[in-house]
Amino acid sequence: MTTQRTARPVSRRTTLAGLGAGGLGLALATRGHRAAAQEATPDALATHPIVGVWNAMTPGGPSLATFLADGSATFANPPTAMDSTRGVVYLSPSVGTCEPTGPRGIHFTASLVITDANGAHVGYETNDAYPVVSEDGQTLLDDQSQGQVTIRDAAGATVQAFATAGAPPVTGTRMGVGAPGFPPEGEPTASTPTT
Repeated sequence: MTTQRTARPVSRRTTLAGLGAGGLGLALATRGHRAAAQEATPDALATHPIVGVWNAMTPGGPSLATFLADGSATFANPPTAMDSTRGVVYLSPSVGTCEPTGPRGIHFTASLVITDANGAHVGYETNDAYPVVSEDGQTLLDDQSQGQVTIRDAAGATVQAFATAGAPPVTGTRMGVGAPGFPPEGEPTASTPTT
């Protein structure tokens, strides 16, 4: 038996909780098409400093991101968020593509799937973001000035879209063996009180 569910937009708070990708999937509008990053520039990312694994902090919380030289990207984000109309919702990992915008910057598009507490598919969130890697290649920053978040219902219809300009920045540190990308012990972070 199939139950018809009313599509409700996902709250901005839930969206910000999912900015782990947004701030760092395939846009549903491009279903059935190969990603431009994978079609047009197969070697453009081969030596780009974004390639690798990153430990990032976004307005919605932590995100672990992997950018590959073939233009694909995956993001491990917090798996739940509080939605003002649905209560707890569940977020899939984000999957996306990226392409260079310059020698240290990229544009990526990543999407995740949203389900409610009963496991019903209620929508998608797509994040477009523009991180730039530092000159030493060890940190990244997205000032959020160019980003966009698009919320879609379970059928893929856009129910909400907004720019990320004015949101707190996304910062990240490159991960490596024995170096998980956290600030050095004792160094204050944005969430660590200093007094």
